[in-house]
Amino acid sequence: MAIAKPGKVLLHKIPLHFVHEKVAGGGKKGVDQSIPLVPFIDFLITLVVFLLMSFSASGELVAQQPSITMPTADHTTALEVAPIISIDDRAVTLDGTRVADAATLAANADVSRIEQLIQNLNTLKQNWQVLHPGDEFPGMVIIQADVNVDFRVIKKVMFSIAQAGFPNISFAVNGTGEEGAPAAPAAEH
Repeated sequence: MAIAKPGKVLLHKIPLHFVHEKVAGGGKKGVDQSIPLVPFIDFLITLVVFLLMSFSASGELVAQQPSITMPTADHTTALEVAPIISIDDRAVTLDGTRVADAATLAANADVSRIEQLIQNLNTLKQNWQVLHPGDEFPGMVIIQADVNVDFRVIKKVMFSIAQAGFPNISFAVNGTGEEGAPAAPAAEH
């Protein structure tokens, strides 16, 4: 038996001409490519169903963070667009940016300023005044706090908010609704 040069042997014994061309690499690529419409339509249907399921006609402004259990209230009002200060047992954040450590704030009973929070709020205030020249600054801010957060932390945050010149403070709560069903987050002044 003679020694043969190694090469492609897979599918060479199939007696079809187009298979030999494809296997040998000499076949041309087809110019007709089918667009996979069925998976694309399935993807679009899935996307539409997801968007319909997550759509909220009430326009919820505050998404409850997993680490925060907001208190429940019977009498609530709808929230307006404003900077959101979230307070949990680990950190104080302003629109997702960490500004202070909650454990450090809870350790000291003195009412003190949170300088980073005041600086960030002043920046937001200046940005608003640049975007709305001539309008009166509403000074609204929303506090989203966990029910188990020490009151000293909330007191220091409120003091710092007042020092930054934000007179309107709203608290995000879970409304009970009229039938006792959980409702969208709302504010209590």
